[in-house]
Amino acid sequence: MPKDLSSIRIARLNDLVQELSTHGTLPKKELMARLEYTQGRTLERDLAYLRDQYGVEIEYDRHRRGYRLQGIGRFLALFDLTEREVTAFAAGLGMTSHFLPHLKEECESLWGKVRFYLPAGLSDHGERLGQSAVVALPVSSMDPKAFETCLNAIRESKAIRIRYRSPYGDGVVKNYELSPWGVFFRAHSWYLWAGNPYCGEARTFRISRIAQVVMEERPMDMPPPETGVATFAQSAWYACPGEPCHDVTVRVRPPLADVVAETPWHVSQSLVREPGGTLRLSAKVPDLDEVARWVMASAPFAEVLEPVELRNKVLGLAGETAAKHGKP
Repeated sequence: MPKDLSSIRIARLNDLVQELSTHGTLPKKELMARLEYTQGRTLERDLAYLRDQYGVEIEYDRHRRGYRLQGIGRFLALFDLTEREVTAFAAGLGMTSHFLPHLKEECESLWGKVRFYLPAGLSDHGERLGQSAVVALPVSSMDPKAFETCLNAIRESKAIRIRYRSPYGDGVVKNYELSPWGVFFRAHSWYLWAGNPYCGEARTFRISRIAQVVMEERPMDMPPPETGVATFAQSAWYACPGEPCHDVTVRVRPPLADVVAETPWHVSQSLVREPGGTLRLSAKVPDLDEVARWVMASAPFAEVLEPVELRNKVLGLAGETAAKHGKP
């Protein structure tokens, strides 16, 4: 805040921004009554000060005959926060800086501005909670420019060109022209969900493997599905979403059965307890390879009941593992 502001005016400006951000369009008389302005000129001076000094976008809506907040600019509004709200805010910023590492400096800057005005000790619990929530969740490194270009293209509905290298197949760098629909985070990495107009299908690309992104001036060739990225992403067991087409059933024995029952593994899952403490886990998934690897990671307590194709995949992985771990 500029040094020439009195504490009374700081509080008044803060209340003014809060009222506009909370209630939308407010007529001048109602705004004066809420903030106990005695003169309209004082209100007009405060509005002009917020616009000129902080870039706060406050417009007068002639149709509704009231003031409307369009953008907060550089003004930091101080709201009345409860201890739980402060905890949620601090923990959220901590997790954001972890899952979006390219925004770490911005998260730290924002938290520093807010924390300055909080009572001592009030924010500590939220900070510790945020750190604890991500202590064992690694995030794949990615090019911040590539990630932000994808986000901008999604927001502006523009087509993009990317250079992409997958470790599977021949492993060479390939060029794609895509219609970007959304991004989602699964299994330690961010993914781009996009339509490929050349094959007319949806594809996913791990953003950490995108070497370059260029946003085109033209609009997307393929409009996004109505279901949205959240519905698409939750179809995956780990990180391969798509159309659910495989019905799988896995029997899990104790002690892993209780652990598996504590976690929702898939949006379509159903759990049935069996005699002896075993658990029957059923779901409809788009990719069997991911489930096969999950069963291997759960060995020897997980057994595939169906389909046969999934049993054979697990058998093949188990054979390769046994061969590699035999006598040297």
